[in-house]
Amino acid sequence: MRKSFQYYLGILVFSIIISIPLLLPYLHPGYFPTHDGEWVVVRLSDMFREIRDLQIPPRYSGNLNFGYGYPLFNFAYPLPYYVGVFIHFLGFGFVDTVKLLFALTIPVSAFFMFLAAKNIWKNNYAGIISSVLYLYFSYRLVDLFVRGSIGESFGFAIFPIIFLCLSKLINNPKRVIFMIIGAFSFAAIILSHNIMAVLFSLSLSVFFIGNYIIHGKQILKPFSFIVFFGFILSAFFWVPALLEKNNILLSIVPIADRSLNFVSIKQFLFAPWGYGVPTDPVNGFSYQLGWPFLVIILTSIALFIYKFYKKQKKTAELRLAITILTGIFVLILFMFPFSKPVWKLPLLSEINYPWTMLSQLGFLSSLLAGYLVNFKYTKVIAFAAVVFALILYIPLAKPTNYVDKGDGYYFTNDATTTSSNELMPLWVKALPFQRPDQKVEFISGEGSINNLVFNSKKISFTATNGEDSAIRINTLYYPGWQISDNNQKITQTHDSKFGVMDIKVSKGTHNIIADFSETPLRLVSNSISIIGVIFLGLFAFKNRRSYVNC
Repeated sequence: MRKSFQYYLGILVFSIIISIPLLLPYLHPGYFPTHDGEWVVVRLSDMFREIRDLQIPPRYSGNLNFGYGYPLFNFAYPLPYYVGVFIHFLGFGFVDTVKLLFALTIPVSAFFMFLAAKNIWKNNYAGIISSVLYLYFSYRLVDLFVRGSIGESFGFAIFPIIFLCLSKLINNPKRVIFMIIGAFSFAAIILSHNIMAVLFSLSLSVFFIGNYIIHGKQILKPFSFIVFFGFILSAFFWVPALLEKNNILLSIVPIADRSLNFVSIKQFLFAPWGYGVPTDPVNGFSYQLGWPFLVIILTSIALFIYKFYKKQKKTAELRLAITILTGIFVLILFMFPFSKPVWKLPLLSEINYPWTMLSQLGFLSSLLAGYLVNFKYTKVIAFAAVVFALILYIPLAKPTNYVDKGDGYYFTNDATTTSSNELMPLWVKALPFQRPDQKVEFISGEGSINNLVFNSKKISFTATNGEDSAIRINTLYYPGWQISDNNQKITQTHDSKFGVMDIKVSKGTHNIIADFSETPLRLVSNSISIIGVIFLGLFAFKNRRSYVNC
């Protein structure tokens, strides 16, 4: 046990050491601007409000959209913000929490890539090669220092955990703990980034095919268990997000024109480093896979041709490596314009940026590099590729500049945090540009509003009027809002330009309460996830003796 602890501690120390160049910018005071990074801080502060208001799970932002609110976390991936709120409750500010979230994904991804590659290729050097390359490839740095995508950064940390669990289960199907960890990890991918979940399913399919060729039907159980329960555990998020999509602008207008986001051969092989949006011809960020990874791919091709020519025995590792290389070639094709028909397939049609496939190419190429250490000459090339990657990419591990706006700037930000207001309900005809003068107001008739209290999930007030009147609650309607007048449910309309809730009241005094609660669909989705957690808990307890020597 002590020897095992020392081994894992050594891997953790190694992971931290190789992460240092990527971690240093996060130790600088303040923050640095990226495409999405500052919006992450705003979203985190809003998630904090929703949880503070006991809106569980958080779905509706009551503060953003200039105080009119909108259903942000009903559609936006929530897991990074759940973790962020927990860290914030420990005493960290919002900016420092976001920096810590990004920073933690770096050594965590290196640690688990080491374990995954070592377990798959049965070689500690494979762990070293794969983990270093996994940190130092161009798109990973783009995510950290240019795009600032917290969801994708979480994805990078989780990908190797799932491969590690599956490889452990292939070696010993009775290791129940890895089935459970794998299921929660697959759920975490779905909750961390919608697009990464779809793209990772392609890498997972490649890994499945390779292992099916080697092991046959015995791998069906662990793969099926992890995927099935991953969907069950995350159902509270993805079911409403998918089935309620027809309520929002994204259902009719894509975020971006996919045809502008395919990659050219030149961009794939060599693209100068930039900090702008990808369509910027001068300063757009890089689409390149990176020469160290192209070296790994070309070396693998040469090695496989040599083994075929020599008619060497096809080992299990060789079969898997060939499958991974084949998968890499297929995924590369997805990035170019001739693959347009593929992007019309279900789920892939939801993705507007083909260049995000670089996330999977970097992951699979890094894993493939670990295979090369099993042979004398290719081991040298693999280590050379690592050195090459460090030389090329460490100088790029830096932001454009630093800013220090303070937590207050983000906590009071009124924007929607979306690029094209794509999560806005379809019944919203105009977007506000300032907060309403009053949260609740009479739009016909006269009266007074008293005892007004409101947060992200509840609005209550007393209305006194001398004639039949109409009252406007300046909160954007979304299914789940219910209004009662003196404990009697009443109907509302939301056909005003901002899509807010209007009610009619008769002469008299009215105690009005508006509550945001779960719809039947969301209640069923929540129940599915809760049942999944309970089942896995009982499953873990029942099989607790199998954890020994895992």
